[in-house]
Amino acid sequence: INHWAIPREIWRVMEDEKEAEKRGQLTKKKQQQLLDFKTVTGPREFTRAGILHAVAKLIATNNQPLALADNPAFRNSLVSMRPKSTMADLPSSYDVKVYLHNQFVRHMKELKESITVSRFLSSKRKEET
Repeated sequence: INHWAIPREIWRVMEDEKEAEKRGQLTKKKQQQLLDFKTVTGPREFTRAGILHAVAKLIATNNQPLALADNPAFRNSLVSMRPKSTMADLPSSYDVKVYLHNQFVRHMKELKESITVSRFLSSKRKEET
């Protein structure tokens, strides 16, 4: 829109409306602007297994080094979320490595079993026809 073609008073009102929408103030309709916040639900209680799972998931899915678990700043951020936690409550890089390895082995076993079952079912179907 060429702003020179719009009368100044109308242009000023349009600019004020844009500013009001940006700031989240009330609009012409006197309704509050809705903000698109997402609600994140997490665990209800602290467990060592839960924090180990969360740290391992962070490292595996965000391409972080295993050394992140031993990083003092990262450990301090975990402690700030739960001040009662002790050093034993926080997972080390070794704990995360073992956990990820065990999860991978468990996943591969489940995958192998599902492939074996699907082969068995498909061979049964072939025999029936």
